[in-house]
Amino acid sequence: MSVALVQQRGDIAPGRVQLRMTNDGDSAVVVTSATLTSPVLAESGGGETKRPVTLSPGRTVDLPVTLPALRCVTEDPSARAVLRLEQDGDSRDATLDVTDELGVLTRLAETECGREAVASVARISAASAAVGEGGTIDLEVSIEPTGDAGAGTAELRALRGTPLLRFPAGTETPLDVTVRADDPPSTTTIALTPQRCDAHAIAEDKVGTLFDLVVRVEDRDVVIPLERSPSVAAAILSATAAVCGLTP
Repeated sequence: MSVALVQQRGDIAPGRVQLRMTNDGDSAVVVTSATLTSPVLAESGGGETKRPVTLSPGRTVDLPVTLPALRCVTEDPSARAVLRLEQDGDSRDATLDVTDELGVLTRLAETECGREAVASVARISAASAAVGEGGTIDLEVSIEPTGDAGAGTAELRALRGTPLLRFPAGTETPLDVTVRADDPPSTTTIALTPQRCDAHAIAEDKVGTLFDLVVRVEDRDVVIPLERSPSVAAAILSATAAVCGLTP
C-alpha cells in the first residue's frame, strides 16, 4: 500500500483533504479505517470509513478526511496514515508515511500562521453581498478589532478574485486599509463583477466565493481566506446570478 495527500478544488470550502490510497500488491485488500496525523493537525483526522473500501491490485481510491483544527508550526509537517486493513481473513493496522508532493500540509500551516497573526489584531470577514449599481455586486467586509492595544496593526493590502468573480479593475483590487487593534469596528465595501455568467458555473460553484485576503502584519505579508458564512456565500451567488440576468 502507498498513500498520498491531495486537496482538490471541492475540498477547500468544506475543509478536508483526500488520502489517495493505492494497492501496490498482487492481491485485494479492504480498508475499514484511515487516520491521518501530522504536526500541522491539532488532533488526528479521519477514522472508520463509512463503508469498507476494497482495493484490487493496482487500484487507487481517494478517501476524504475532514481536517481537525490546524496548528501554526514551522517544524517538519510530514504526515502518517494508520490504515486498518483486512486481507485473506486477517485484520491488522499498518502505519504508512504519506507523500505530499504538492505541499498541502505546508500550505495549511502557513495559512494558519497567517490567520493567527491577523486574528490577534482584528477579525476580518465578509458580512453581506447585494446587487450594486452599474452591474456590480457590493461585498461588505466587516472589520472587528480585538481591542488589545498591544497587538499592533494590520494593513489590508489587497483582495484577490476567484474563478467566478473579479473586480472592475482586474483580478485583484487594492484595499489600503490600516487597522489598529484598538480601533472601533468598521466596514468597507468592495465592488465585484462576474468573470463568467454560465448558469452551471454558478449552480455548481465550489470556490467562487472564497477570496484570498493579502494582509501586512508583523512586518510580513500573509495571504488568508476571507472568512464568510454559508449565508453570505449564498448571497454572493444569488447576487451574481442577478447581475448575470439569470434570475427574474
